[in-house]
Amino acid sequence: MRISQKRIANFLRKLTGIRGMSQDEKILFARSLAATPDERWRLHENFLRSLNLFTRSGRKACGFK
Repeated sequence: MRISQKRIANFLRKLTGIRGMSQDEKILFARSLAATPDERWRLHENFLRSLNLFTRSGRKACGFK
């Protein structure tokens, strides 16, 4: 599954008028808006894996319950 670049560009164009967000933040926000629920879940899991927080033992080692 890949997030459609056309949908990301469409959301990014809509976010250009927002003040107080950097361009990088707008790109990340547009990417999350363009994603389907399954794609958002996959992005979340990949983020947790990148921080070594995907497993319960990894979260516990970092001080999470």
